[in-house]
Amino acid sequence: MSVLAPEYFRLSENQTLRLYERIQENLIELIENNLLKPGDMLPSERLLSQYYGVNRMTVRQAIDGLVRKGFLQRRQGVGNSVSERRVLQPFTPTVIGFSQRMREAGLTPSSRLLQQVVTMPEPLVAHRLGLQSDHQVIMIKRLRLANDEPLMVETSYLSYDLFPRLLSEDLENQSLYQVLERLYGVRISETEHTLEPTLTTPYEALHLRVEPNSPAMLVRLLAYSADRTPIEFSKSLVRGDRCRYFFRVTTHVPIVT
Repeated sequence: MSVLAPEYFRLSENQTLRLYERIQENLIELIENNLLKPGDMLPSERLLSQYYGVNRMTVRQAIDGLVRKGFLQRRQGVGNSVSERRVLQPFTPTVIGFSQRMREAGLTPSSRLLQQVVTMPEPLVAHRLGLQSDHQVIMIKRLRLANDEPLMVETSYLSYDLFPRLLSEDLENQSLYQVLERLYGVRISETEHTLEPTLTTPYEALHLRVEPNSPAMLVRLLAYSADRTPIEFSKSLVRGDRCRYFFRVTTHVPIVT
């Protein structure tokens, strides 16, 4: 049972939202501010309906939505509890890889190699890497985990002509960027990202341990060396229930509105 007093469970003040959305907003705020911690049980639907002054169907609608979004989970015969905390993936001005991001979040990163092969690139991949369509690429597909929980399926493409020795490297237990620097003296100095909401395929769902067609984020990355040579193009399918992204934007000139 939650240790929070009933007065914490109050409808948000946003009158433009429907009742169940105002309940969701309140519960998310309690979770985000660590007042409801991972594993904490929510009060029963009956109690929540009393706290919020709404009927139980409205409470159930709010909880159903938060379960789908990954904030809550149902425990059969027990009730509803707060899900494990989502991994915060910050987009910062410095270039850091998956392993470093996880360590900075206090998590233990690991990888499982799914594929490491030479193949002909799709037109988009060739275009992003500045290759002719008949040039081969090394495709590296890895399952990325934090504290042994799968978070993303990451597929990286690099020029085979430029980096043939990558094919024989152990990229399950090494950082790709560190290997590039050690073998070729290439350091990634800039990355571009695009994010697109999507749904998991059966293949991705199997590795991520979620249901097919679960919400996910497709992150495309293009990594450059210091002279702006495209080095890596990657596509990462990230679990929507375990990750969120944080952006900080600064400006050196006044913003005129």
